[in-house]
Amino acid sequence: MSQASKWTALLATIRTPNIPSVACNVLTGSILASIAAPIQTSQAISAIASGILLYLAGNLLNDWHDRDWDALHRPERALPQKIFQPSSYLTLAIACSLAGLATAAANPRSLAIAAIILGLVLIYTKSHKSSALAILPMGLCRAFLPMLGYFACSDQLVTPSPILIAAALLIHTCGLSLVARSESKPDHHPCRMFLFAYPLAVAITCLAAHISNTHSIIHLWPAALPYLLWTFLALFLLRRSAFTGVSMLLAGIPLVDWTYLIPFAKHPDASLPWLALCAPPIAFILGKSLQKIVPAT
Repeated sequence: MSQASKWTALLATIRTPNIPSVACNVLTGSILASIAAPIQTSQAISAIASGILLYLAGNLLNDWHDRDWDALHRPERALPQKIFQPSSYLTLAIACSLAGLATAAANPRSLAIAAIILGLVLIYTKSHKSSALAILPMGLCRAFLPMLGYFACSDQLVTPSPILIAAALLIHTCGLSLVARSESKPDHHPCRMFLFAYPLAVAITCLAAHISNTHSIIHLWPAALPYLLWTFLALFLLRRSAFTGVSMLLAGIPLVDWTYLIPFAKHPDASLPWLALCAPPIAFILGKSLQKIVPAT
């Protein structure tokens, strides 16, 4: 096999198209921390690096753990094709885990969050093939990413804002995970009420933090339109192609951040309004573009 093919297989293993959304989730937490005090660029970059490294570790560990199952159900993956040795994935996963903890170690609170994420990765890896409840640790891995960015850049007590964006990411990731089961189980289709309700729950959770500032949710709903339109389109296409629908839902994760950050940019104490407005759509476009090179699932 050519070197280029090996690189493509590795990029598929680490789910490269999802990396921009991981960076965006962490960055959102750092942006929220900027309300209390100006953030240092090095702190934000370290937090983003930690989140990405832990994400890489999780994907490598997942494929290493699932190599026998993948040999039967996902033979196109790298380990079933014997492109790499399983031991190399485990070694690289351990290295990424340690590096992810090290890059978060400058702040004890961000280190604690990184350790929690790593623990959730291990729980998910061990349980996701045997229990439907494994969607919770997966969702919590996403939910803690804004917390990682927030605590890396702030010594303040946690405010409702990062908690609400974390809750929105948890809802979206759990909903996405339930929907994704249809990718490997063609006879499985979530009920229509669930498909309609969970994106609305995500939007409401994101917007809830701003209601006290505007006193009217009517003025906030336009901020949720990019996320809602994209998500409902993905859920509509899911009936025709599970792969297409799930890939779109994964690409749309930064739009959850954007739903919160669009109103945030108007906050009188927002010190990085341009970054709040630009980062999520850039992450969305980049993630969707990378899906043309390797799959996101």
